Parts: sequence; structure tokens; C-alpha cells
Amino acid sequence: MSGESSESVADRIERELETLILTGEYSPGSRINENALAVRFGVSRAPVREACRLLQRAGLVHIVPNQGSFVRDHSLLEIVDLFDVRSCLGRLGGELATAAITRAGLKDMSDLIAAMDEASAASDAERYIGLNIAFHSTLYAATGNTRLASLDSQMGKEMRIYRRHGLEFGGGLAVSNVEHRAILAAMERGDRETAGMELEKHIRNGRDRFIRAMSATGQLVLKDTTAGKSGRKRA
Repeated sequence: MSGESSESVADRIERELETLILTGEYSPGSRINENALAVRFGVSRAPVREACRLLQRAGLVHIVPNQGSFVRDHSLLEIVDLFDVRSCLGRLGGELATAAITRAGLKDMSDLIAAMDEASAASDAERYIGLNIAFHSTLYAATGNTRLASLDSQMGKEMRIYRRHGLEFGGGLAVSNVEHRAILAAMERGDRETAGMELEKHIRNGRDRFIRAMSATGQLVLKDTTAGKSGRKRA
């Protein structure tokens, strides 16, 4: 650790903790044990606390005064809202990417689709999710709009711990990849409008798959996120 600034230590712990959250080692709503993490990573509690603050700004952690830090537990309504916002930005992303993407970028996306086919056939959801992230990242990188790419990435992280519910339900992996092909086909034709529409539709379809999966598994519950304010529960 010598020679490493406190800021860089916090950044490193942020990345490590983010990975633990996104891979499910820390589940939504679980308390983050700062002492245990400090021991695990061989640091003091200070950079762990700072990492939690950074992840709170990223929407992955919720800090409760005098109680500690917890993995953000989104309500169903919050997740659906994220899908809706992300889908609208997806239309813009598809249009911009189509106008600017190179042949090499299109080849990369095609290769990722082929790899996702393999993951789907093997029912390897974890590999599919990683490839899916790479597919969308490649598309957004092609837009040249770093702010748009950053927004999509941040929302994707907030949704990632819930996404597998929709992807693994009812053949969702294969269906999702059919939609990827439609996006790529429009981009290869240079059809900006259709590419944007297909990406928006893909994200909205992901939202609907998620809702169906949660309903089928008995988890379709809208938590009361307004309790203590109005006393009104959401139905």
C-alpha cells in the first residue's frame, strides 16, 4: 500500500466493492460491514467509508445515518422507471451510433452476438450478461457522446443486479439476442431511425420480461417507498 494515495485507495476499494455488489456477493438491502471489508482488503475503515459514499452517488449504496451503509434495494417501480428512462436514451444512442460506427465496430458487435448465442445455448447467464454489457458499451462508445455513454453505463449498473431475473426467464437469453441482431442489422444498413427504434424497443422488452419474471416467481411487489411521508402505499 506504500506510495498509494488515500484517494487512489478509495477508488480501488470502490471498484472492488462495486464488483461484489454487481456479482451478487452483496445482495440488495444487505448491510455493508466496513470493518470486515477493511480487513479483507488490508486497509483502514476510512477508504471503505469513502468508497461507500462514492457508490452512493452511483446509486448502488444507501447510507443511513447512525446505522451504516447498505446495498441499494430498488423498488419495482424504481426499476421500471430506470428501464423507461434508459429506453428513451437508447433511441438517441442507436441513432448516433449508426451515424458514426466503423466497420471494425460493427464486426465487434457481430462477434459479441455470436458469443452470446453460444452463452445462450449453454444457459450460461453470467457469461451472457458480461457479453451483453460489452455489446451495449461498444454501441455507446461509437456514439462519441461520452455523457450519454456514462448515463447508460450508470443506469445499467443500477439495474444489473436485477436483470438476470428477466434474462433467465422464458428463454429470455435467446430472445434478447434476436433483438440485438435487429439493432445490428439496422446499423449495418445505415438506418439511423430504425436502429434507434430497435434499441428503444429492446430495452422496453427487457423491462416487460423482467416484470413477467418477477410476477411468475411471486416477487412482483411494489415496496412502499413513500411510507413515513404520506402514509400512502403504492398498489
